[in-house]
Parts: sequence; C-alpha cells; structure tokens
Amino acid sequence: MGTEDTTTAAGRAPLGPRGVAAASLIGTTIEYYDFTVYSTSVVVVLGALFFPAADPLVSSLVALSTIGVGFLARPVGGLLFAHFGDRWGRRGALVVSLVLMGASTVAVGLLPTYAEVGVLAPVLLVALRFVQGLAVGGEWGGAVLLAVEHAPREKRSFYGSFPMFGSPLGILSSAGVIALFQLMPAEQFRAWGWRMPFLLSVVLLAVGLYVRLRVSETTQFLAARQERAVVRVPLVDVLRRFWPAVLVGAGVSFLPHAGYIVATFLPSLATTAYGLPKSAATTALIIASALMVVALYAFGRRLDRHEPSGFTALSGVLVALWAFPAFLIAESGGTAGLVVAVSVNFVFNSAAIAAVPALVARLFPANVRYTGISTAYQLAAVVGGGLLPILVSYLVKTTGGAFWPAAALMSASGLLAIGAAAWCRRLPVLADEVATTPA
Repeated sequence: MGTEDTTTAAGRAPLGPRGVAAASLIGTTIEYYDFTVYSTSVVVVLGALFFPAADPLVSSLVALSTIGVGFLARPVGGLLFAHFGDRWGRRGALVVSLVLMGASTVAVGLLPTYAEVGVLAPVLLVALRFVQGLAVGGEWGGAVLLAVEHAPREKRSFYGSFPMFGSPLGILSSAGVIALFQLMPAEQFRAWGWRMPFLLSVVLLAVGLYVRLRVSETTQFLAARQERAVVRVPLVDVLRRFWPAVLVGAGVSFLPHAGYIVATFLPSLATTAYGLPKSAATTALIIASALMVVALYAFGRRLDRHEPSGFTALSGVLVALWAFPAFLIAESGGTAGLVVAVSVNFVFNSAAIAAVPALVARLFPANVRYTGISTAYQLAAVVGGGLLPILVSYLVKTTGGAFWPAAALMSASGLLAIGAAAWCRRLPVLADEVATTPA
C-alpha cells in the first residue's frame, strides 16, 4: 500500500489529471459496452432465443423486462464496492468491478439457448445480467471519484463529466458491433453470430485492466486515511447524516436513467408494433449515441463556468416537452422518424448527464463520498432504469400497445429533474472536505 501513493501497481509513474479522466472514460466505456450489449441484443435477438413466445411483441416485452434485473442489482453492487472504496481505496474497487463485468459478459456469449436446454437458459441469462448489474453499480462511483478527486478545482466539473461519455460510447460501440454481425446471413447470426459481441469483451477487459492499473489512488482518499477519518460502516454515516444529499443526488440522477425508455423501449416498440426492421433500432442508437457524445462534450466544457444544476433543469424542460412528440414521430416517420425521436432525446438529456458527477460528488465529504454518490446514483438507477421499464412494459401491454404511458412517464421524469435541480442549490458544497464534524 505504501508505494501506491506515488506509483501504480505496475511500477509506472501515475497518470496526471487529464490522463486519469481519460482512463475513467475508457474504463466506463468498456463497462457500459458490456452492460448495453445485452440491452441492444435483447431488442435484436435475445428475446426470440431465450424467451420464445407466439407473439413477437410479448417475447420482446418479457426480454426487455430482464434489463431491469441488471438495474435492480446496481444498488447492491454500488453499495458493496463503495464500502470497500471508502475504506480501502477507489482504484482497487474499480479493478474488481471491471473483471467481474468482463467475465459475466463473456459468459453470456457462451450460454446455451432455450432450444438447447429449455428453461435453464433464461435462468442463467438473468443470473448473469444480475452479475453485470453488480459490476456496473460499483463502476460509476469509483470512476467519477477518480476523475473528480484528481482534477484541478477549475476543471473539476469538466473532468468529472468524462465517465459519463462511457454510456453513449458503450451504446455506440455495442450497437455498432451488433450491426456489423447482423450483416451475416440471418440464420448464421441467430445460430452463433449473436455470441461474438459478448465474447469480444475478453479483448476489452485486457485493455481496461492495462489502463486502470496505471491510475494512482486519489489524494483526497489518502488524506482521509492519513487523518484517520475513514468510517467503519460508511453507509450508516451517509444515511444518518447525509440523507437529504442522497435524495437530491438521486433526483438529479433520475432523468439520465429514465432515458432508457427512449434508448431501449422505443426502438423495441418500433420494430415489434410499428413494423420497422430490426436494423432501424441499431441505426437509431448508433446515430443518437454519436450525437450524444458531441453534446456531452459541448455541455461539459461549460460546466465549470456556470452552476451545474442549471444544466439539469434545462434537460428537464426539454425532455418533458419532447416526450410525446418523440413517440408520435417514431410511430409515423419510419426509420428516419425513429432516428430523429431517439437522437433529439439523447441530445436533450445530455446536459443533465454531463452535470451529474459534479452535482452529486459535491454533496458528500471524501471519507464517505464513494458510498454517498453510489447510494444516490443507484437509487435513481433502480427506480428509473429498473422499475420504470418494467412499469412501462406492463402499461403498454395492458393498453394494447399504446405509447402514451411511456411518453407520460418520460415527461414526468423531466419535471422531477427540474425540482431536484432547485433543491440541489440549497445544500452545502462539500467538494473540498475530507470529513465533516457531526452536528
């Protein structure tokens, strides 16, 4: 542990703030590739292979519900890895989460299908999705803290936004890889081609480990350890002393997770109920994710010049106004309409996504920050990304395929973001605090 303060595990000089931010981006991109390759595959092929049903819409809705399993596991993973991250360091927790994600993703690519082993296939698939959720739950908080706590104060919000690029880049890369393999003859893709995007995670895991092991521990955590401010059970301290910050952090993080309604559910609805080809879904996700990367950079560059909560409120207004038009355009506009609906939503959501790390990290002192931001963010994930898709699938099914329940919930998520942004301004800023004294 002694050499970890000045050198990396490989004995190399540690990366500087910009390099750490880039390393956080690379690590989160790899983890979100692994996490979203499942979501994208559900839309394209996994529903039919693991959840066969007479009605393709029913098959897709059941398969889409399994996406929620990963989101339900995220808070468990977030709290588990955050506990160790606040007690023994951020970097070690991140290395373990990366390995766990890579291994579970490769395992999905090796699974037998329903036709081969029956009900055991979907059971194993759901179990591995749960493991993926554990891993990605631990990833976000640590990646954000590596970027934020290594960054100079004048660039803290911008560098903090780098891990948020992982989500669109993960979607972009996973959708692109799946689209590439979809060029195969349909029978070959269904037989074995769908496995390749999962098996490619072996290569990504090696790259991620190489980069992550070159990052040193953060100075704020080292200061907490030196000052003996490390808490035995961080979660208890967070819930007892910082529960308003947890609720506000979850509020400003909710809209980015609710965006899965448009990122995953809308493309699936378009291909099963609106008659669009499967390729339309991947095309929409690729174009929308590419535009989102540009938007994230544009908003991120401006975060340190303005109050970050204003960006959350801006996204809330735009997403609330766009929710119903998005579904109407996707329903009547063909592939081009789906691309426009998803892309505009992604861009509108980008302001809130870029602001999340800066807003949530400043709500907690360093000695419980990993636990605090993970609790807040994963609370939003389990509700917005886990329970909300299940609720949407149920409502759409019971209303005979109507889109209005999904649009209404998306619009409500935007309004929630506006309220959370206003509340956030009232809480103290603890970005430079190692620990706080109980009142």
